[in-house]
Amino acid sequence: MIRRILIEILSIAAAFVLAAAPSTAQRYDAYALVDSVTVGERFLIALSIEHDGSATPLFPLDFLPDSLREASFFALGDLTIFGQTNGGRRMISRNWVVDSVLYEAATFELDSAFVETLPLGLALAGDTLIAGTPPLFVTVISLVPEDAESIRDITPLAEFPGSSWLWFVIPLIIALAIAAWYWRKRSREKEEIDQDYEPESEIPPYVEALERLHQLEMMDLTDPEKLKPFYVELSELLRNYLKRRADVPALETTTRELIDRLQQSIDSSIVSKELIGEIRAILTHADLVKFADMHPASVSGAGAIGMTRHAIDETEKEYEAQRKNLMAEEASQKQELVENDESE
Repeated sequence: MIRRILIEILSIAAAFVLAAAPSTAQRYDAYALVDSVTVGERFLIALSIEHDGSATPLFPLDFLPDSLREASFFALGDLTIFGQTNGGRRMISRNWVVDSVLYEAATFELDSAFVETLPLGLALAGDTLIAGTPPLFVTVISLVPEDAESIRDITPLAEFPGSSWLWFVIPLIIALAIAAWYWRKRSREKEEIDQDYEPESEIPPYVEALERLHQLEMMDLTDPEKLKPFYVELSELLRNYLKRRADVPALETTTRELIDRLQQSIDSSIVSKELIGEIRAILTHADLVKFADMHPASVSGAGAIGMTRHAIDETEKEYEAQRKNLMAEEASQKQELVENDESE
């Protein structure tokens, strides 16, 4: 409101100046950059001052106090001004210039918008000359049809045909197809897992290892063709025993990875440090035969069986010892619980 009052006062003052003062060399002008607008439509108006370039041009927004310039809009006659662009200067002769700015404006009048004058000025050496532009007129186009006799009522809600049953059936079919595909995919994955799964033998690990060692002892290692199968089986039976008894992934790891795993768990494992060295020697020797085509003497097969049997026997002894200690501890704890219950 204050902004509007100040602008109106300046406009009135500028109008009196234009009426009372004789015409000067300066020229002040304002014009809209459109022929017509609709209610609320934003458009541009241009304000310009022609002068000799020695003074600083002043436009409507420059007359407002700093505290009022931050508002988002202000009124000029029938126009609402939303903002001002940066000014520009154009030379029209050696000693004559035109300073101009653009304002974004809108009007909410129904037929036309009118501004009697817009205040402009020139400031030089502390003196300010206030003048004004000629009247500004903008035609406002009505949005109401010419043949309309009165304000029309709100258009009733449009009626749409009822939903077809296909809109329910099609999503249902898609959902069922996705569910069937997912079920078949899961079933196929489960079948693959079941095919790859090898149930653990019901024979105790120690008994199974000894039986397989006995089968190896029956092999004729004087036949070079049987050396590689011999060491493959020797490696497999030792790894299988360690997997079942020591609970390590012996079948899925390399020799180095298996030895590293045994060394990392040596404090809680049933495989001692000395046995880890024997297991490394057995598996490394078998790897050389399997992968490097090494051909050891047939008599070395008996030594490999003996070393493997020793490693399995010592591991089994440690397993039985730890099992008995655990059973004794459990029995002791149960006895303590019984005694505590009786004392209570």
